[in-house]
Amino acid sequence: MTIARFQRRSSLPWEWGTDTGLIWHPAEVETHYEHPAQSYCQFRKSFELPADVTASGTLRIFADSRYIVYVNGMYAGRGPCRSDPRWQYVDELPVSKLLRPGRNCIAVMVLYYGYGTGQSIDRIPALLAELSVSVPGGETILLGTNSTWLCRKADAYDSRAPRVNGCQGPIEIYDARLEREDWHLPDTAVDGWESAQQRGFRLSPFWNFVRRPIPLLEEKELDALRFVSRGVIPKLPAPSGRMHLDIMEETKGMHLIEASPLDSPRDVGSQSPSPDEAEVLTYDFGRIEPGYLQLEVTGTAGTVVDVVYAEELWEGKALLNGNNNRSLDRFILAEGRQQLEVGFGWKACRYVQLRVRHVDSRPVCVHRVGLRTRRYPVAQPAAFKCSDQTLQRVWEISEHTIRICMQDAFVDSPSREQQQWMGDGRWQGLYQTYYSGDGRLHRKLLEQVGQSQDWQGMTAQRYPDGHHNYPPIPSFCLHWISSFGEYRDAYGDDGLLAEWWPNIVQALRWFSGFEDEDGLLVDVPYWAYVDAGEAPLGRWPDVERGGIVTALNLLYLEAMRQAISYAGLAGDHEAEAYYKRVSDRLADSIKQTLWLPEVGVYMECLVKGVPSVLYSESANALALVVLHAVEDERSREIYEAIFSTEAAGRAIQASPFFMLTVYRALGKLGREERMLELVLERYGPMVEAGATTVWEWWGLFYQDKQSGEVHFSSACHAWGSMPVYMFLHAILGVRSLKPGHTVVEISPRLLGGLTWAEGSIPTACGVLAVRVERETEHAVEIRLNLTVPEGVTVLSQGVSYGVGKHVVYVG
Repeated sequence: MTIARFQRRSSLPWEWGTDTGLIWHPAEVETHYEHPAQSYCQFRKSFELPADVTASGTLRIFADSRYIVYVNGMYAGRGPCRSDPRWQYVDELPVSKLLRPGRNCIAVMVLYYGYGTGQSIDRIPALLAELSVSVPGGETILLGTNSTWLCRKADAYDSRAPRVNGCQGPIEIYDARLEREDWHLPDTAVDGWESAQQRGFRLSPFWNFVRRPIPLLEEKELDALRFVSRGVIPKLPAPSGRMHLDIMEETKGMHLIEASPLDSPRDVGSQSPSPDEAEVLTYDFGRIEPGYLQLEVTGTAGTVVDVVYAEELWEGKALLNGNNNRSLDRFILAEGRQQLEVGFGWKACRYVQLRVRHVDSRPVCVHRVGLRTRRYPVAQPAAFKCSDQTLQRVWEISEHTIRICMQDAFVDSPSREQQQWMGDGRWQGLYQTYYSGDGRLHRKLLEQVGQSQDWQGMTAQRYPDGHHNYPPIPSFCLHWISSFGEYRDAYGDDGLLAEWWPNIVQALRWFSGFEDEDGLLVDVPYWAYVDAGEAPLGRWPDVERGGIVTALNLLYLEAMRQAISYAGLAGDHEAEAYYKRVSDRLADSIKQTLWLPEVGVYMECLVKGVPSVLYSESANALALVVLHAVEDERSREIYEAIFSTEAAGRAIQASPFFMLTVYRALGKLGREERMLELVLERYGPMVEAGATTVWEWWGLFYQDKQSGEVHFSSACHAWGSMPVYMFLHAILGVRSLKPGHTVVEISPRLLGGLTWAEGSIPTACGVLAVRVERETEHAVEIRLNLTVPEGVTVLSQGVSYGVGKHVVYVG
């Protein structure tokens, strides 16, 4: 079906009540131009509802930068969803169950950063909210933010706290002694509160409000499973005054004693503290989980509890990387028993290490350590089980990584960065086609990265992003282009491609400015990232020296070939012919210019006519995927020189980021058995090390060669969750033939000596369940059991199966 060549979707107008406006504390704003730093403010509005009726209500709300809202003292939600302020998302919170007859109160705590982060773009300090209440037999009550709302500075939070890192907001330093515990309750006295400053939308940076395109996040409460250790750290004789540096220095002198497995994580009392030491208590959640830390503590006013979060421990210690990960918070206790919760800066951790700095000799009792977890809701995630325990654990860590990296975006890591990177997101979007069947985060990724496009056509490497410390990554722009086709294949034509087709053309035009006379990209600027290779201490792909980079040219070829199909769908026959012509020229030039015949591989790069002496799995896997047919002689040569067992160690190994491309390459050649061997070789050590998620690189902790200091990479990075895709695709053999898995082909293979495997995937019509098994240990024929939901058609060995249970024998 032909679609319009240029078809931009217009946003539906979102009307606000005539009295509704942006509000903030009057001491910090007069116009739209003030930018207070790390300002914490509390707002409240009391109102009456008729007696003896049941009201229903919805609260629309957003804030720059973060909010927590309560209705009648009960927690109602957090937000907002990350967005570009030019397309400002507004949350809609169902609050009917929190309303009551008579006097009611909305209370909101807001943190305005005053700077951009890796998830937010700074504009102005602002809260905008509007409660719509329906009363049976009465008119709709509309209650919007205006100057009748009351506000006060939240003095319990320290606005001078350092940032976690450039990607995130501040460490939370919270003094419970300064908090009014009843500030959010309906009948609180309002002495000390003042009228909020209202500002209209005219000249405001918020003019285009858009309904949040994804569901609200799923929140649950989780308790620590295990008390791990207790210990002490000596106080520094001359602290620097910089929180993270002092904690890093203290860690060197930490002494720990492992707790008994019988010790409960509940009601852990401190020992008699020494005036020269702080006490250390370590807790384990069992696996890495994202959320807001919760503490229930009985303590002495002024006692300081520093929280150090860790994905994994090094010799029992929670480490910090001073340059990129200050994963900390600090609570200063009030007197007596108290419940504390991190307000805005969610973390992801397996371990929490508390440093209790006693104000006097009285002990502290930690009654509970917990998390209010946060995840994107998934109705029916894919499942997989098999007879090999190592493969089963590989599935589990890969699946959990995907799950907790689904937030209000596809995030690269839920701990260190929490950013939406396009390269990471492309693979996460593909994993979703099997894992959740929900394309909303994928669609949001493509739209938001498109919103970052500059006037020349280049897109940002991550977005929304107000943390501009890296240049664009051209390869990620090419991933953006190719990902549109993958989205359409998975979910059908919903108009997204038509809307963004002009922007795709503009992006490809940017690359064409760096073509030489043979159509090869040469000296492309910005960050030349393609893959991390054997990072951090091994070989990196040789792509940083400029010249002609093989992998980048192959990604360009892939994007242009996708553009041929996009142009055909758009009815843009001029573009279709153009991309066909130039992509054919590029393919021929890559084959002629970048091949190393003496090795039988493609080189990493060609700089001033001199080929790189290195070659990589990444570039050659791409060549197999986009350049060569299975029957090509070069396909055989690449396999023998790069991926065969005999070639191990010669090429630069692909990092977890590029393992999906490696799987696509070997799967295309019918070498799934070899791919499974690579999975066991590379993911197996993670499992053996006790990992609960997939690491960013193949190693986790590493020692700096110059300083000798121990550093660590991310222990949870969704780009490496390829096994989820592969196990469902190759072992269970599920291949989608139509969007939504409404028509699938199933050709299972019990790889690696498996005796059985089973699992399920979500489809647009329900769950498709598959089990495959050998009836005898050495049987060639395997038994396939299918449970097919209504509306789905399964093809296997040329036979079609509809709704119901089926048994098929596969030879």
